Amino acid sequence: MFIIDKKKIGRPTTNPRSEKIGFRMSKKEIEDIQKCADAMNTKRVNAVVEGISLLKEKLKIK
Repeated sequence: MFIIDKKKIGRPTTNPRSEKIGFRMSKKEIEDIQKCADAMNTKRVNAVVEGISLLKEKLKIK
């Protein structure tokens, strides 16, 4: 019998997304996030992260 180690799938990262958050949003808010993601040609989570980055820049916080 052979035991095969399972390899991780995906690219290695120095900032893994291991945390999870959940909250309620309106249908319109989710549609807006999806529109942004579509325009960026990316996933919704990446659109949200970019939005947070822009908000931090606007508020001048680190």
